[in-house]
Amino acid sequence: MPKREMKDWIGSYRAGSISRREFVERASAAGFGLLATEAVLASVDGKTIPAHTHDHGHDHDHAAEKHSDPNQTNVNPYTEFRKGEGLPIYSDYAIANLRAVEVKPWKRMHASGAYIDLKGGEGVNDGYLCEIAPHSKTSSQRYLFEEVVYILSGEGETIIRSGSHQQTIKWKAGSVIGPPLNALRQYVNTGDKPARFLAITNAPVVIDLFHNTDFVLNNDYVFRDRYNGDASFFGGGEDHLRHKQTSAEESEQAGGVYTWDSGFVPDARNIGLKISKERGAGNKRIELQLADNTMQAHISEFEVGTYKKAHRHGPGSHVVMLNGTGYTLMWKGSPKFSDAADHVRIDFTEASLFVPPDGWFHQHFNTGNDPARYLAATWGGDGKWFMRALGGGGRTHRLGKTSIRKGGNLIEYEDEDPSIREIFEAELRKNGVESRMKPKGA
Repeated sequence: MPKREMKDWIGSYRAGSISRREFVERASAAGFGLLATEAVLASVDGKTIPAHTHDHGHDHDHAAEKHSDPNQTNVNPYTEFRKGEGLPIYSDYAIANLRAVEVKPWKRMHASGAYIDLKGGEGVNDGYLCEIAPHSKTSSQRYLFEEVVYILSGEGETIIRSGSHQQTIKWKAGSVIGPPLNALRQYVNTGDKPARFLAITNAPVVIDLFHNTDFVLNNDYVFRDRYNGDASFFGGGEDHLRHKQTSAEESEQAGGVYTWDSGFVPDARNIGLKISKERGAGNKRIELQLADNTMQAHISEFEVGTYKKAHRHGPGSHVVMLNGTGYTLMWKGSPKFSDAADHVRIDFTEASLFVPPDGWFHQHFNTGNDPARYLAATWGGDGKWFMRALGGGGRTHRLGKTSIRKGGNLIEYEDEDPSIREIFEAELRKNGVESRMKPKGA
């Protein structure tokens, strides 16, 4: 093999434009031996590869030594991984303002960050914050877990590399990005102020399953079935919003759903939504099919002086407020709010985050002067893929428009605790806002 060709490949590998697997395949086709190829890769990565290793750079012997304690009991891989990151971890029912959360230097990302592990995540989904200094960039990362990324502040671009494909996405505050599974991604802050984003992930499930972070974070497998460099994959035009026919057996909206099918939403705070009466008065909604992922998201909005119907589902649904002012009630057990043993009230504004726990009823109330809109990322939804398990995150969403009288998970307005309306109307009077809710029985 010509030395110049090898140097070119090494340069491409360093830049992330070709994967480790592709490097090995090219070297093999050119007649370069496997051990010699691994030695070259090891020198590039700064690793020492034992002479007996024949696994394309993954050192399984090291992993076996690490977990060889015969008395080990109940070590949680994801918790141990986070400890090694050295970041603050925020755990509660909610975060009042994601922009005000303190972040600390994050060596792996070449940025600053914090982990978010709210009570309703329950080991199914969690989140992290990443803040990039002005005119700086993160290190390139790839993961075997899925992400929904919401830009909280700043402006910049994300470079996506997968195999021989590379695309650049320009974003601003309010954008949503769905990076393709295991594609290299690098975030660049092109502005004069810090840029901060929230990522909602299914990392707890993936890292707990494999309990090998090298495999999860440094795997070179290319999921070409999900992303193969299609020029429209991160498109932001209105043609990406489509009406999809569904049936009552497969969706909570038997008349079909409106789905945004793209790896990028230019501005989630202002994108047009469609009327969706199933969840309450003045409600609008669209689904987000991001990067062909199994983890789904949707954007929902409800009008001034209205509130949504109470419902419940499985854990992990991260709700980030895009705009509006109001509160959310969450309670456990009885459908009647005042009879429930556990109550939680969350007052929200734009950039608040909360996660209803598994099986808790929750209900959202708009008491401000503007429509209230949120982005919710979870396992449920009406995307291409459906996850049955994980605490009911998949199956319970199908009962989201079915009344509790019929075995479902939705409390119709006429069945709700009278205290719900009383609390809401008192809040409206305090804020000088007129109710747009119909009288009970009307």
